[in-house]
Amino acid sequence: MTSIHPKKNKLIPMKTFAKWLFPLCGALLAMGAQAQRRTLIFDNDGSELLLNTYWNEQPLTLWQLDSLVDIQRDTQVGTYAICAGSDFFYYRSQYGRLYGDDLDGQIAHGGNEALYRTLKKSYDNAVRLEKEGTDLIRATLTRARKSGMQTMLTLRMNDLHFTDTAIDCPVAYNEWWAAHPELHTGDPSQGWHSAGAYDFAHKEVRDRKVAVIKEQIARYGALTDVYLVDFMRFFCYFRRGEGAKHADDMTQMMREIRQVIQLEGQKAGHPIKLAVRVAPSIGENMEKGLDIRQWLQENLIDLLSVGIHIRIEPNMPIRQLKADLGNDLHVPLYASTDMVTYQENEPVSEGMMRGFCMHALAQGADGVYLFNYFFNDYNRGRYHTEPGEQTCRVPHPRMLHELGSRETLEGRNKIYWLSDGKREYGLRPNTPLPLCVQPQQQAEVSLFVGDRVDSIRPKELILFYRTRQPASLRLWLNGKKAMKMVPDYVSIYNKGVKLQNGEQQYAVRLPAKALKQGDNVLRIENADTASEVTIKRIELALKYGSADTHGYF
Repeated sequence: MTSIHPKKNKLIPMKTFAKWLFPLCGALLAMGAQAQRRTLIFDNDGSELLLNTYWNEQPLTLWQLDSLVDIQRDTQVGTYAICAGSDFFYYRSQYGRLYGDDLDGQIAHGGNEALYRTLKKSYDNAVRLEKEGTDLIRATLTRARKSGMQTMLTLRMNDLHFTDTAIDCPVAYNEWWAAHPELHTGDPSQGWHSAGAYDFAHKEVRDRKVAVIKEQIARYGALTDVYLVDFMRFFCYFRRGEGAKHADDMTQMMREIRQVIQLEGQKAGHPIKLAVRVAPSIGENMEKGLDIRQWLQENLIDLLSVGIHIRIEPNMPIRQLKADLGNDLHVPLYASTDMVTYQENEPVSEGMMRGFCMHALAQGADGVYLFNYFFNDYNRGRYHTEPGEQTCRVPHPRMLHELGSRETLEGRNKIYWLSDGKREYGLRPNTPLPLCVQPQQQAEVSLFVGDRVDSIRPKELILFYRTRQPASLRLWLNGKKAMKMVPDYVSIYNKGVKLQNGEQQYAVRLPAKALKQGDNVLRIENADTASEVTIKRIELALKYGSADTHGYF
């Protein structure tokens, strides 16, 4: 019998594999011995499950679907969430076709044959589940409940994956959307496919969303503990600059959704909570017509999750948002992750995910919403470390035993970092980067560290930074000067990936004793006498021990 080695990505004998597996199981049991806080929400993308990417796109069976829900069982995941789609549906809806249904060839496939084949596979799998007497949503919610998890059903309020006819695949378009271009924003300036986004200034659009939610709750309310309205997919609801004047309209829509949830909950025999996923600041939400303070004051929501779009916000301003909302915040606040970082769309590594979660929890978040945290590559046998064997960018299910608790994150290798400033859909990353430092001038940036470093201090503190040109910098952390450059760390930790023309990647040791819990000030001086330098990336790695025992970066 053989398996996949986690580093070399080669088939190895099971006996050898067991030498790696058993210590891992022991580590997980040790973690479980601590109070297992179930403060993670795990969101499963419906299209990922329906396409069965976890099982190499094999014809989907109910057994396989159950096995994917079981990944979260007996971990820190307290809530299992399944996306119910948007204008594409994973069940037979009166508001649109089943995902990928071409009505037996009545709908033209268009010229995008690859997309059509993907949709057709998904449709075939949905039909296969129907023959087993269920559907994607019912099956996963049922299994999650049997596994002891709270269940959550989510709806993307303005999904833009199929709002551009240039993708040339009519099977992907919702008929109502295609028939009503007058209800689109027509504004391409806000982000990818934003011209085709629904314009919520139209009551017809808002009413349709409420009706879809009513249909879903009526259908799945008995299996649903929480219904989440996902405003971050995608963060575009009006033409640019027009959102704030429609805040009352959006609040009225939320009142109607709340009423639907309450009524259907009564029919289901148990209360159903209402949650939202929105931007991490009051102002950014108001710009899109989302008055979250009003929603809280009217008790319209039971849980607030905040995040951004596609690129994870590593410096999530949880502390600031809590201060701004003050006593109006009387519901749990969750920080939402995402799948990539930086403009180059690099997958978030294990160390980065630990840093994000510790940052959020230490700033007062009640939990973490794991969005788009897919285990596809792991399940396909492609889990491996990067060159240097210190860094891993492939999510592993064992992380579900770490990410929901400060206690299980303490003493684990992690990275705190800053966004490089990429904007999408009007969201403003909480970062000073890119940062331009003039010759012989200084600048300061702050990095929040959640670790209780007075109790467990890292053995090594490494600063990785990337500049747009060769640079000569002097660095201080909380007034303590950097120790020395360690150029070989760039390759050992694989930090030189996707360098653009002229960019340089550096690594330097900082004095670990200078690190403190909370805000850490990094002072940067450009030692060059003639040239300015632009800093594109800043990453602070806390190394507590070897990657094998203390986690990959």
